[in-house]
Amino acid sequence: MNVRIENPEHMNLMGLLMRGLLETSLKSAAGQKAARKLRGDVRVNAGTMGVTLSFTENEIVLRSGENGKPRATVRGEMKPLLEMVAGGSCEPPASGGQEGAGSA
Repeated sequence: MNVRIENPEHMNLMGLLMRGLLETSLKSAAGQKAARKLRGDVRVNAGTMGVTLSFTENEIVLRSGENGKPRATVRGEMKPLLEMVAGGSCEPPASGGQEGAGSA
């Protein structure tokens, strides 16, 4: 599965970090299997930054800013996201931010 940033020259830091985290997770068979089950858009907001992840059969596209109406929105603080990236895991820390479904 491919991870691609749409307009990388305009991507915020969070999107660049998310790409690295996703690429690391997709190296495992379990990560590939989980990603292939996902479809549609998910919005991730941390601090003042936001990224929309668009899941298709063969690709995950990261977009800066709003992108239509996402299937889910995850909100949290930047620190837990940075901890996940530093640890190379998609498992959120126990003290992770709030999660919510709906539009941003």
